Amino acid sequence: MHLNQIHSFLAVSKTLNFTGAARQLGVPQSTISRQVNDLESQLGVRLFYRTKRDVQLTDEGRIFLPYAQEIADAARKGSYAVRQLHEGAAGRLSIAAAGAAQNFLSEVLASFHQKYPDISVDITPISGGTSLMDDIDAPYDFWFLYRDMLLDPENFDYIHTHREPLCITRRSLSRKDPADKLPDPEDIASEQFILLSEDNDPILYMQVMNYCRTHRFTPRVAGTFEDISSVLLSVSAGIGISILPSALAEAAPSVSVQPLPEEYALDCIAAWKPSLLNPAASLFLEILKG
Repeated sequence: MHLNQIHSFLAVSKTLNFTGAARQLGVPQSTISRQVNDLESQLGVRLFYRTKRDVQLTDEGRIFLPYAQEIADAARKGSYAVRQLHEGAAGRLSIAAAGAAQNFLSEVLASFHQKYPDISVDITPISGGTSLMDDIDAPYDFWFLYRDMLLDPENFDYIHTHREPLCITRRSLSRKDPADKLPDPEDIASEQFILLSEDNDPILYMQVMNYCRTHRFTPRVAGTFEDISSVLLSVSAGIGISILPSALAEAAPSVSVQPLPEEYALDCIAAWKPSLLNPAASLFLEILKG
């Protein structure tokens, strides 16, 4: 019995589709079929019912599933233990963070570093269009992101961290329109918009469209970009306005912001795999929950 066979079995069990399992593991479908067949031969039972339209676990497959998961988890824990030993006793923490969640993450990291200064932390920026997948290799210990980015909540533990307000972002505000006053939708409707693309951040894009639909206008789009820096550059040049998370807009030079109503705020979370294979991750979780 090989670990790749276990991974293939688990992937098919989750997707109930050999093509989907192959896509998830990044291998040819023939490899998945061969590994599952070999595993069935070694066990002497059928693990799946297969038809041209359907794949289902047999009774034997359902019984074997939790044991297969234990095998996979044990292998991951062993891999983490070896990495920790190789990297030193202090260890390393790997975090993925969407831009709007980074202010909250900064506060947590400050507390964590103060208590565990010898643990290294890797931070990878991710876009709002990144799906949080059930990755076999678990590349990150924690994800800080929008709640709606968590497509498979049953595979993760998570806590709500904060609500990130959205704001109208523009080059400058007129004297009669102070920054602490809610923007007038009629004035906003007359402006040109600079947008972060739907592919890059579908959740933010949806909220922008929700605001426009609620106030019965279609945004006049002067430009759509794949990265936040280009959006902010265009806004600061006066090409148009944008609707952005306050954490991103307020940190940019040469722009002014006006908050949108609370109903348009984005829910942000911190998510992690329930197994918490990395010892440093358990320490970080204590800080996060504290």
